[in-house]
Parts: sequence; C-alpha cells; structure tokens
Amino acid sequence: MLNRSLTRWLLMVCGWAAIVLGVAGVVLPLLPTTPFILLAAACFYRSSPRIHRKMTTHSKLGPIIREWQEDRTVKKEVKIKAALLMLVSLSISGLLLTLA
Repeated sequence: MLNRSLTRWLLMVCGWAAIVLGVAGVVLPLLPTTPFILLAAACFYRSSPRIHRKMTTHSKLGPIIREWQEDRTVKKEVKIKAALLMLVSLSISGLLLTLA
C-alpha cells in the first residue's frame, strides 16, 4: 500500500514537472513543448484520472494527446508548425546576438 501511494505521488510530481517544462517550452527557444505534455499525460494517466481527463478534453492539448494515445502519431501540420516556430525563434536569437 505504501509502495502504491509513493508511486502515485512520484508520478504526480513528474507530471507537474513535465507541465512546467512544457509551458516553459512555449516561450523558450529550442525547448520542445509536445514531448513534455505527452509525458505529463502519461504520468497523470497512471496517477490522476481526473487531471488526465482535463488534459485530454482541453481545447488545444486534447487533440494532440488523444491522437498520440490512439495512433502513436503527431499530425504533420503540428510537426511543421513546431519546426517553423523553432526556426523563427532561432532566427530571432541569432539576429539579437548580431545586433548586440
């Protein structure tokens, strides 16, 4: 019983840490958001069905999480958007470094 509650607690901590890193990835260049959100969903699936349900019904995150859970795929358009955003953020960083 202690082992189950400890495992659940550790998965909750891991899930929230992944959420924090995923949110940070929205604003920090080259830090991916999607893998951390998928990790958080996996952690909450095993530790908190309520939080997992909230994630899968979220208007922005839900479709990506559900598609990953059902098909183990990420849509091509999501990959293209991610690549373009990384390119833009890297370009802005390079521009700012050359201007400094």
